[in-house]
Amino acid sequence: MLQGGVRFLYSVLIGRFLTPALLAATNSAISLALFVSLLWPTATATAATKFVSRAHGAGDAPLALAVAKHLGRVSMVAAGVLGVGAGAFSWLFQDRQDLGAAILVTLLVLAWSGYTYVRGLHFAVQQVARATLWDGISAIVALALLVVVIVAGADALLLAPLTAGYALYAICGWPRGEKSGSLPAALRSEINHFTFWTVIGTLASTGLLQLSMLVAHGTSSPEDAALYAVALTLATPLSMLARSFSLVLFPSMARATGRADHASVRAQTDLSTRGLVAAMGLLFGALAIVGKLVIVIAFGARYADAFVPLVILLAACFLVTVNIGVVNALSAGTQSGVRLPALFSVVGMVIGLCTMALTVPGGGITAVAAGYLAGAVIIGLAPIIWVWVREGMRWGWTFLRALFGVGCAAALIVLDELWGVPAWATVGTAAVFAIIWLGLMWPEVRMIGSMRRLRI
Repeated sequence: MLQGGVRFLYSVLIGRFLTPALLAATNSAISLALFVSLLWPTATATAATKFVSRAHGAGDAPLALAVAKHLGRVSMVAAGVLGVGAGAFSWLFQDRQDLGAAILVTLLVLAWSGYTYVRGLHFAVQQVARATLWDGISAIVALALLVVVIVAGADALLLAPLTAGYALYAICGWPRGEKSGSLPAALRSEINHFTFWTVIGTLASTGLLQLSMLVAHGTSSPEDAALYAVALTLATPLSMLARSFSLVLFPSMARATGRADHASVRAQTDLSTRGLVAAMGLLFGALAIVGKLVIVIAFGARYADAFVPLVILLAACFLVTVNIGVVNALSAGTQSGVRLPALFSVVGMVIGLCTMALTVPGGGITAVAAGYLAGAVIIGLAPIIWVWVREGMRWGWTFLRALFGVGCAAALIVLDELWGVPAWATVGTAAVFAIIWLGLMWPEVRMIGSMRRLRI
């Protein structure tokens, strides 16, 4: 969550004190680096979380260390190769002949890849406090350096502070210790299989979101691309909050799998899904209602037109956030389990990109956001429906009430716009929505407290 705050404040500082063109270009470069890292390094971080946790759950600490070191090497080799490719793409297509920007994109791929790997490893071995501490330190370093860059007028170095923050985290947390043995061939094959399908899944799901920023930057004016960057910046921190929860939940499910405790995995899936619907629906809905006010306060009135794309992106992010529990359950289980979310994500990505291709030429950045929403419907809901049916989950009443609550949020937003309600007054509308939502989801709100009883 801290790094989500860093990305948010990063964009706020650039949007407030520099030009919309620089905001769009910086966010586009960040999206490029994050998208490229999905091609392998991010997946190895997820693999480390699963297989290190599973080895600990089975009581095999030496195997856990061997897995960690093997995947660390794989992650950095892949990041180096992909980082060079990302830098070349940036030099040729984003900032032509700007070699400095291309080098920074390459370094950002390396730093981000190292950061995701080390952070996943910390959660795999239950070092949550250490992970949070270094998140805070790296965040402070990144934002402090950004202020220095802005004050110095060194616009060409806008990516450097973020890169430095991620690199600090990776270097200080990289696993050290005694030599570890080699992995059994069967386990190495299983890890490769898991990593491959995780690449497919994350590339299609998370990658679609990052691609949407690249599409907006490549098909719109710098001013409109900056509006999309603002919407994207405000829509993603809540998703990162939920994914921080995933970093705790996924190792827990992997450890339960390691001890063959299917009942625990099922209970965690049920409670986490209900809890995410209740908590994320409240947060995403309230933010959608007060979105225009938040935009004006954070970025200034010149970015107010980012409101409509923001609402659409919030709806999409809500859909791909509530499935975290079921995706973790599928991925923590058998080899075939990781394929399903990946295949659903591929279908969603194809639908999203086709929607953009058909609508963006005449619809601009709003069509880009709508295209992502179209893909998010499949990416978010298909895994839930699969687990719902297969495991016989009793989620019907929960999702029916949530659907009614989402409709109430949409109606309140439309009424505020029709009646010309001032931005500051939408706080009252958000309070009304919060009361409605909490009333609708009260059984799930009470159930969130039960999540503390999960065996982690």
